[in-house]
Amino acid sequence: MLYQKYIRLVEDHAEQLTKIWINEVKKNPSTIGYRKLSDEELSRRIYDVYKRLGKWIMRNDPLNRESAEHFVKLGKERAVENFQVSEVIYALILSRVVMWQYILDQGVINTFIDFQQALDFYKLVTSFFDKAVYFVAVGYETTAHVHEEKPKDKDFVEKAVKSITGWLIKEN
Repeated sequence: MLYQKYIRLVEDHAEQLTKIWINEVKKNPSTIGYRKLSDEELSRRIYDVYKRLGKWIMRNDPLNRESAEHFVKLGKERAVENFQVSEVIYALILSRVVMWQYILDQGVINTFIDFQQALDFYKLVTSFFDKAVYFVAVGYETTAHVHEEKPKDKDFVEKAVKSITGWLIKEN
């Protein structure tokens, strides 16, 4: 398959990707709720997302039924665990960003054909994560207590902007 080398790169380096993601999700001001989870639990959760991505790309579930059911359930679980939906979505965004940055850093894109394949792969990855985010939000919203008003920190917007800016422009 056309995307096999990218999928294999992610699978072969899953442990390293997991460590990078755990570090990112634990230090990011937009994913504070994830700090309360153990590295083992975070590892299990991100492994599941990456595994589903690989299965989705290889099979390209045309109806997205399996992915939809899984991510709706995940959204409900995170709501019950009292995560903010924004945290859950941002954790998914971070998993995509970490994975893509890792692929770019490995130097596997050397020719125009590699570039074209990588771009096509990225379109699939983005499609998968867009659907995951949507279905997580649907699951989250169908959980009763999420409609209660939850107070935000006074500097909520500042923290959100800082985390997005830090993601777009890597700060050292």
